[in-house]
Amino acid sequence: MPASTVLLLGAERQAAEPINASLTAAGYAVTILDDADEAFRRVPEFTVVIIDQVSGPRPAVEVCREIRTTPAMAAIPVLCITQSDDVEERVRFLEAGADDVIGRPFDARELEARVEALLVRFRRSRDLAPLTAAETTSPGARQVVACYSPKGGVGTTTIAVNVATWLASQRPGRVVAVDLDLPFGQVATHLNIKPRQTLADLLRDVQALREPELLRSYTEHHGSGLQVLAAPVLPDDGGRLDGAQVDRLLATLRAGFDAVVVDAGSGLDERILAIFERADTVILPIVPEIAALKALHSLMDYLTEEGTVGPKSTFVLNHLFAREMLTMKQIEGVLGAKIDVELPYDPGLYLKAVNEGNPLVRGAPKSPVAERFARLALVVTGWPEPGAEAAGEERRSGLFGGLRRRS
Repeated sequence: MPASTVLLLGAERQAAEPINASLTAAGYAVTILDDADEAFRRVPEFTVVIIDQVSGPRPAVEVCREIRTTPAMAAIPVLCITQSDDVEERVRFLEAGADDVIGRPFDARELEARVEALLVRFRRSRDLAPLTAAETTSPGARQVVACYSPKGGVGTTTIAVNVATWLASQRPGRVVAVDLDLPFGQVATHLNIKPRQTLADLLRDVQALREPELLRSYTEHHGSGLQVLAAPVLPDDGGRLDGAQVDRLLATLRAGFDAVVVDAGSGLDERILAIFERADTVILPIVPEIAALKALHSLMDYLTEEGTVGPKSTFVLNHLFAREMLTMKQIEGVLGAKIDVELPYDPGLYLKAVNEGNPLVRGAPKSPVAERFARLALVVTGWPEPGAEAAGEERRSGLFGGLRRRS
């Protein structure tokens, strides 16, 4: 796809078409809308906005001012086109917050140059202070959750998918699952998704790695409300991804979503270490088996020395066996840490969920397993329980308001 997307608000198709032709020829993807309200709603989907002629009760200056006073649109440049070369009209647009103004008649080459100059200017601003607003979240906020195990076959993908799906049910469109279990990630399979674009396509678009809304266009929408960035279809297609790109990818996703859930698989390389560094919480699945426990213990020793995970760890005991192989006390003794959540044994339910591509939290939401996944999702994100915020507001509105909120 083109490197930059342009939203052109133009009530007159005849006047808008030459702009469309010029920018399309220069490599931009242009969308023309003639309805100001629809254009305003869709501004976050684009890299740059051009306001030409506007029909309806609101003049173009007011549309520009509304965009510029909306914080979520602050990183999107706005170019306004006046219908004459009148200085007063241009000043009104600049006072309304336009980043640049050009008057008719204008040369197509000048328009292209102004659009490119705006994009360069905004990119430089982001590079000088990358994602500052997004990363100054409230104390205790945990947005990036990684799920990882040094041993395969312990339920890492199942846990990541169910946690992400449950979180998305609480905040549709605001949660993304990222499949970094390279080279054979199966998040899309667990969700019965056939992705049109994958991580391999994203890696060809350097700009999308820095722009949250552009990056969002590479994700697939799941019926649960979850956005999914799928692993490459071919094993070799993820080989170009390095640790620095992983860090940038997660930082940009953090800027665009309330929660980022990463299936990190079971490898250990610079990409995994970058995930650990960026993650606010790392879910470490445990199975009651000596070999798996020893592998996890060795990993924790290594990561503790590196200072990478430490207090970020959340241990999940996944009961893969019909009978108890090791007691909770034995497992915690080997790890030297407490288990945070237990997932009960239920092979039929898990198998059905994977085969149907329907996560447990959707297919069997009242099951004990689904309830544990919901509990885990709250533990790793620190989000309030469903209804807790509304209940808190109701209590505070009463005569004896101001009761303690749950942390």
